[in-house]
Amino acid sequence: MQVNFKALGATLLISGTMLGAGMLALPLVSAGMGFGYACLTLFLIWALMTYTGLMLLEVCLSFPEGSGFDVIAKTLFGPKGLYVINASLLLLLYALSSAYISGGGSTYESNLHHYLGVSLPPKLVSLGFTTLIGLIVFLSTTAVDKVNRLLFSLNILIFLALSFTIQPYVSASNLAEGEDSAKYMMAAIPMFLTAFGFHGSVPSMVKYLGHDKPRLLRNVFVAGSLIPMAVYLLWVFNTLGALPRFGDHSFQAISAHNGSVGMFLDEFHALVQSPQVPTLLSAFSSIALFTSYLCVSLGLFDAMASTLKRGDDTRQRLQTALVTYLPPLIFALFFPKGFVMALGAAAIFLTILAILFPVSALIKLRGQDDYRPSYRVSGGGALHWAIAGSGVVIILFQILVMQGRLPVF
Repeated sequence: MQVNFKALGATLLISGTMLGAGMLALPLVSAGMGFGYACLTLFLIWALMTYTGLMLLEVCLSFPEGSGFDVIAKTLFGPKGLYVINASLLLLLYALSSAYISGGGSTYESNLHHYLGVSLPPKLVSLGFTTLIGLIVFLSTTAVDKVNRLLFSLNILIFLALSFTIQPYVSASNLAEGEDSAKYMMAAIPMFLTAFGFHGSVPSMVKYLGHDKPRLLRNVFVAGSLIPMAVYLLWVFNTLGALPRFGDHSFQAISAHNGSVGMFLDEFHALVQSPQVPTLLSAFSSIALFTSYLCVSLGLFDAMASTLKRGDDTRQRLQTALVTYLPPLIFALFFPKGFVMALGAAAIFLTILAILFPVSALIKLRGQDDYRPSYRVSGGGALHWAIAGSGVVIILFQILVMQGRLPVF
């Protein structure tokens, strides 16, 4: 059987879009509900996000090749729709950037302390981390591509090694369900959403694989989302199983530090005597944060350059860099432990882009008398309205979390 290497590459690209620093938050928000509820939540969010991705595929195939969110939003919903989509995209990228700077500051500060014996203020570490990322993006997209490919490939190997070495420390008692699991599940749903956000790549994949290959595109999106699903299940199993829910070194102690990624690493250092597990976990977390922020900030840099109509000369790229990196850096300096909080805010904007926008666009298209799609995702009517309702509920869950009315362990 002949292998379609282009489709395989597209599948891995979709997977790579989802696999990143967002998975560091999964155990932090799963601890309160236990492994069983975490598996159920992962499956529900995977099914929802994969289906809305296929809805978006139908929408994209109904427009000329190369049409992005902006063209679709303006055509279907006018200038106001275009404004909502552009604003949601920029706010999503800013929120993710803030999360990664916050997580990077605490992670690299912890690593410097444990492995080099160097104690630096987290704010200084955040500044250095942001400056390094900004320098790579400022240089060129080619520089970003080369650094990302090298580090992402290395991190896959580290994750496999980590999964193997952490097994002896997994305890079945740590995986049991906790009290009020349903409430913890509701609080975790928006955060889990950020781990399956591949929708921004749908228009690019349609252009890459071809407008005339709807079945191949469908298979790529389904397969591409299944790989992160398997990785997340293994990741949550290992981390929840190895670290107790309560005690001196536990998820409870991490929660007392506002879900800091650095504290997450510190607890593993204190609890697991074998040096391999904490070292591999630190390496994996460090690279995941670096590559995730590198890719997200490149997208934000390009979006801001387009919005502000900045060119590629040194002066204008510097101006773009300032508006790309200063706002999230300021947030991280004032909220150095805001990793989970910023990811939660990102979940609101991702819900708009990945759930409410696809379902609204598809309902609008299917309401047209002359609509004849080349690809039609199964379901419609009541199902689509139910999905729209789920998007509203997810935003409500996140608002309740931000108000402290739903527990995040």
